[in-house]
Amino acid sequence: MDIKTKRALVRLFEAYVDLNSAKALLEKKIESRSLSHSQQCVEKALKACLAKVIVGDILSHTVAQYFEEKILPDLSEELKERFKDLHDIIWVEERWIDTRYEEFEAKRVKVPSLRFGSDDAKKGVKIAERVLFDCIDVVNHLFGQDFPKDFEKLKKLVKEEMKK
Repeated sequence: MDIKTKRALVRLFEAYVDLNSAKALLEKKIESRSLSHSQQCVEKALKACLAKVIVGDILSHTVAQYFEEKILPDLSEELKERFKDLHDIIWVEERWIDTRYEEFEAKRVKVPSLRFGSDDAKKGVKIAERVLFDCIDVVNHLFGQDFPKDFEKLKKLVKEEMKK
């Protein structure tokens, strides 16, 4: 497995860890952090796909546009269809800052931990899970792999590949 493929694999695995964290935090009713981990899941899953065309690190937290420009044109029609509307992905992407840092307007401070509710966190988890599984399919297509969608199987594969 070459370095680009290994990076894609690791990014998918880390995205899955973030998805599991988002679900656990949602269960504990820590909605803002759940949504933050959903955002991280989406970001890492899209960056896994981008590993095919971008060798270095992508420092931006918002990568849907890169994905749309660099990856989408090379996908099958069936895979393109899954990403035809990036609205939900962009909504989650935009949560990279307001779920973690306070914002202020004039004399009013917005508290991240009080800003988002259960519906927001549930929406984030739902989108993150869909994007992750779709991105696993995209990575498999782009890299000619058969990475599993099961967390434990993916974890086992990562451990095996990182020993090589």
